[in-house]
Amino acid sequence: MSPLLFWSILVAAVPGVVQGAEPAAAVAPTPAVQLAELVAADKAFAERARELPFPDAIGAMLAPDAVMPARGAKPFLRSREQIVAYLKANPAAASARAEWVPVRGGVSADGKQGFTAGYLTITQPDGTKQPGKYMTYWGRTADGWRALAYKRAPRPEGEVDSVFRALGLPDAAAWRGTTQHDALDTLLAAERAFAAKAQVIGVGPAFAEYGRADAINMGAGAGYTESAAAIAAGFDPEPVPGQSIDWGPDFGIVSASGDLGVSFGRIIPKQRPPGLAADAPIPASPFFTIWHRDTPTSPWRYIAE
Repeated sequence: MSPLLFWSILVAAVPGVVQGAEPAAAVAPTPAVQLAELVAADKAFAERARELPFPDAIGAMLAPDAVMPARGAKPFLRSREQIVAYLKANPAAASARAEWVPVRGGVSADGKQGFTAGYLTITQPDGTKQPGKYMTYWGRTADGWRALAYKRAPRPEGEVDSVFRALGLPDAAAWRGTTQHDALDTLLAAERAFAAKAQVIGVGPAFAEYGRADAINMGAGAGYTESAAAIAAGFDPEPVPGQSIDWGPDFGIVSASGDLGVSFGRIIPKQRPPGLAADAPIPASPFFTIWHRDTPTSPWRYIAE
């Protein structure tokens, strides 16, 4: 029997194999599956971090053009090299180890960008522990998921809920076949409108209006503040709206699908801090806010900040 005849008989005998048939189209992973892959990547970086100094652990997960808010002359560091150097220059971070766990997260409709938020603990060489919170905005790259933006903040001791929960999982079908060339422009416009509304109705009411019901905020407590209503309630009432702070976006990142993105900007106090020289500029604080919209015609609403 010739080899060609042998293989023809073998293929014909295998159940389910049809000669000449086109391969079945691959089924796209659901947003839930794509988010699970992102969360697994975050946890994998956290596992590796146990063996690395904190700056190197963070550097390992950063994209080359990653962004991080910072203190000092530069409100934002805009490369992996700048971020790692900044962390290494901080004695409290240079030799520390870190562990973290994601507890909230979301993903874009095309599965190419997403975010995680969670709790971390930084341990100094002498055993001193510093609890904190973190938020990471991710992009899917040729090397796998990498952080496009990262921030962290200290938190007080206290019990927290470490069970993971998804936020704003998209309806992928609603975005299929759409073109969102102006997505970044509309996202930044939403941030500007948010800030402008706060000058009229007050910061708290504006946070209630422009946030999603499932939005999270780093807040001042041990855990995340959850829901736009709870976030809004955390702001002190203003005797006169528009007299406390103002802010605006400087730049941003948005998913190709147009439903998820992040804005970067600065918050400027409207009252001069006590002790600040009269001729000194009022210092601004950097921020980044993650935004989401349900459909191409839905308004942008913040989901994590």
